[in-house]
Amino acid sequence: MLETYLQDLAEVVNLDCGSANCEGVTKVANIMKRHFDSIGFATELVDLGPKAGKGLFATNKPGAEKFDIMFNAHLDTVFPDGTAAARPFKVEDGKVTGPGCADCKAGVIAIFHALKNARKEDLDRLAIAVCYNPDEEISSLSSREWLQQMASKCKRAIVCEPGRATGAFVRSRKGRSVWNVVVHGVAAHAGNNPQDGRSAVLAAAHLTIAITNLQDLEGKGTSVTVGVIEGGTVCNTVPEKCTLKIDTRCWNDEDGREIDEGIEALAKQNWGDGITVDATRVSKSPAMPCTDATKELVEMVNRAAKEEGYEATWVDAGGGSDANRIAQVGVPVIDGVAPAGAGFHSEREYLRVDTIENRVRTLSRVLQYL
Repeated sequence: MLETYLQDLAEVVNLDCGSANCEGVTKVANIMKRHFDSIGFATELVDLGPKAGKGLFATNKPGAEKFDIMFNAHLDTVFPDGTAAARPFKVEDGKVTGPGCADCKAGVIAIFHALKNARKEDLDRLAIAVCYNPDEEISSLSSREWLQQMASKCKRAIVCEPGRATGAFVRSRKGRSVWNVVVHGVAAHAGNNPQDGRSAVLAAAHLTIAITNLQDLEGKGTSVTVGVIEGGTVCNTVPEKCTLKIDTRCWNDEDGREIDEGIEALAKQNWGDGITVDATRVSKSPAMPCTDATKELVEMVNRAAKEEGYEATWVDAGGGSDANRIAQVGVPVIDGVAPAGAGFHSEREYLRVDTIENRVRTLSRVLQYL
């Protein structure tokens, strides 16, 4: 199985398929359609609009309205055209390298091989949905509605982003909000009449401290990061405008709402005569909590891993993925249950060969417990 897996992986790694390369992403979708057709699954290329390549839906039970499990991985990478030729697929010293080899091509191929090698009685008994989307690396803007629609038909979901370098899987992920806050002041000459100015930068500095104080790192595990401050034009002018770009993270959506409401409330406060503040939430990704239903799925993976000869370990991750969007519709979901790797989104990306077979077999074995 390992040799065939690596051959299939090489084919998709050696294609440029950055999120903006709709043709390249669609080529990967067609390759996976060919694979699933070969094992008797019903397949459909999914048109998600002009800004994304095609997605792929595959199932062993065409016509099913409900599914016992959904498998998801994404077809796109972060790399520009030409990267596949510059850094092609390679296996050396127990590691696979090449653009997207781990994130997320390893998971794309792992799902197929897990179902290809699954027991016939499990495939006969279960309704399985496979959803490959084309734009996760740009927040699944074109595919999130489709993913959530499909997830709402499923009892549970496994997202096959790569496992951590340690081999650990992901049982929960933080939710995230991104804010743009613009502080408006009054410009004035810094030498002739500074008293007539109202510094947007100074007000933004006070506001930055207040916004940062909304976080609770040690208690709720929430964070608020003012990552970018842009203000002023030249040093001899009292600055008229200053922009803050803010990232917030939370383990559950209620805490996220609390922070969002806090930012909105601070924006309405008085930050000085002549100062106004506009706060806009640019994006929001829901949290992926570890619920009781999630814990049941975790235990299934633990049991499957033990029968495959290793102990599954788990992490709670600060970063997000499509698992967050799937969790939003109330479906228990786990993530990172694919072969392990590291260096994602960089030329240092690699996949651990020693985690390929046992992870694929773990996915196959989980079907026995559903």
